Formats: sequence, C-alpha cells, structure tokens
Amino acid sequence: MKAVTIDALRPGDQLAKPIIDAYGRILLQKEVIFTQKLIKRLKEFNFRYVYIEDALSEDIMPQNIIDEQLRVEAISKIRQTFKIFDQYNEKEHKQYVLERSVKEVQETVNEIINVVNEHDEILSIMSDIFMFDDYLYNHSVNVTVYTLVLARELNFSERQIEEIGIGAMLHDIGKMHVPKSIIDKPGKLTDMEFEVVKEHTTYGYEILKQFKQIPQAVANCAYQHHERLDGSGYPLGLKESNIHEYAKIMAVSDVFDAVTSNRVYRNAFLPHEGLEILYSGSGTQYSQEYIELFKRHISIYPNGSYVALSDGRKGIIAHQTKVPDRPVIRILEEQEHEIHTSQVYDLNLAFNPSVVITECNTTPS
Repeated sequence: MKAVTIDALRPGDQLAKPIIDAYGRILLQKEVIFTQKLIKRLKEFNFRYVYIEDALSEDIMPQNIIDEQLRVEAISKIRQTFKIFDQYNEKEHKQYVLERSVKEVQETVNEIINVVNEHDEILSIMSDIFMFDDYLYNHSVNVTVYTLVLARELNFSERQIEEIGIGAMLHDIGKMHVPKSIIDKPGKLTDMEFEVVKEHTTYGYEILKQFKQIPQAVANCAYQHHERLDGSGYPLGLKESNIHEYAKIMAVSDVFDAVTSNRVYRNAFLPHEGLEILYSGSGTQYSQEYIELFKRHISIYPNGSYVALSDGRKGIIAHQTKVPDRPVIRILEEQEHEIHTSQVYDLNLAFNPSVVITECNTTPS
C-alpha cells in the first residue's frame, strides 16, 4: 500500500487500511472505493492522508509500534483523566475516583512502556489517522511514545521512565482551561490570545501539584515543557540548568509531533521538515543530544511515502533500515520517466551513501 494526500486521492482509488476515529469507531472500511463525495468528506474532517491499494507497493505496510486498540484505549483514558482532574473538587468528588484515574493513567503508561521495550527497531512516526477534534489526546499519546523511546535509550531507571511517561501523558492537561474558541481558532492568534494559551503550562502545574498521588517531577513536565535552553520559553523563561531534565526531553517530542500534525490553522509539516525545525533550534532552544537521539531512533520517512532522490530517481519508502534517514526505496521513476512494472526495484540507501532523499511527500509529483 502507499500513502497519498487527500488532495491526491482520486475517485476509484481503493482504501487499503481502515480509517477509525479516536473512539475506535470505523469510519471507512478497508477496500472501500473512493467517490468524489467521500473525498470531500475527508477534506471537511481535516484528514491529512490515507493508505490506498497499489499493485507496485502491495507488500509495503505501515509500521506503527502502537496498535490501534492500545492507542484508542490510551486516548480514552487521557480524555477521561483530563476531565476528572480538571473538574475535581474534594467537596463534590470522592477521593477514590481520583485515585482510580491516576492508577489507570499509570497502567496505560506501563502498557506503552512494555510495547516500547519489546521493539528495538526504529520507531515509525505516529501515522495512524484520527479526526482533528481529538488532536489534544492523540498528541498526548504520541508525545508519550516518543518520550519513552528517548528515556529508554538514556537508560533511565524504571521509576524515572514511569514518571516521565506519566508526565508526557498529562503534559497538556492545562489546555482544558483554555477557551475552545482560542484552541480551535483557524487564523493567527492575537498577542492577547497567545498569552492565554501560554497559561496552559501554569494551569497544568496547578492542577497536578495539588494531588499527592502525582510526583512533583510529573507536575514539572506540565509546567516546563515550553521552556527553552536560552530562556526564550515560557512561563518562567528558565534557562538550561534550571529546566527539569524531563521537560528538556519532552520539548523535543512535543515540538516534533505538534508541527507534523494537522492543525485547524495550518497544514502539517512533513516529518523531515519537523526534524529540520528542531535542528534550527539545536543547542539554543532544544538539547542537541536529545535531537540526535530522536533522529537515531525515530523514522522520519514513514513506509508508503513518496520520495525524490538526489540522483533524479523517485519512489516509495518500502521499509526501514537500522538508520532512520536511510530507508529502502522502491524505485518507480528514473530521470522523470516511469519504470516499466517488470523493472521496478528496491534501493537500500544504507548501502548507497552518495544518494540522499531530497524531497518527501505523500503523493507522486
């Protein structure tokens, strides 16, 4: 199968992978034939791309470390927890409700930790497709997965890994206090609106620090994930030595997922563009060590994506190698001419260092 942008989708194309929403409901079944009406509906719901059947890439499969069932369960737990924490009042709510919610978050994080520990291969970007309205919760899952991969590679203790996992899962809980009209505004925020958005870090910290079941380090994840090494971040303008290490790690995961996700006010950047954004702030805003670690363990060219190479060839990402930016390419075009189906071949960039990917998109040119 191959990934194509919604704009490149054509009537008659056949869906290769079911599309589900963040509640686990199937929106479109596998093998559905797209019509103009269906394509229009996907555009209205801000879908970024879909996987379609293709004879030349029928053996290419998306590589997701988190299966759909676990992701849906995690999103459900995050949604429920955000609401309980945000609305909790000790005079109106029973303590056991809060304790149960904290335990469920902990259990979900440990499930993801187990999955991450079982997969030593390169982690593909989070390419499952969910509806835009659930961005906040899906983003929280993605940031958790990315952060746990980095924590594992940094040889954190079991306690530290669990703490940073819970911190990542709850890092945006303060956005429950930001007016939805601002969160969902399609245009550029005014200076005053942006100041309101920035308050989500403080709101999140205030929510989490009041509960004894939540470690201080977890509350700091909510408070400091927008702080930057050079002091240009918020809410306190902390500099490198004063920023909690968990927050420095999460900053890399948070920014990458945020810029590579579709938002109401802009289209998503491609994964390699997201990495370039991180590198533009390497050593000044973000830790260079953690960016390099991210690059070594997170695939920025997902299977099924269409790419152009420096020697003029074009093709589809067939599968990953041990080097994230050197995948295997199914070559479909040479010097602007399509190759006959009988002559299509795979090129392993790990063994061809002189050839580099110059463009990545989810649709052929």
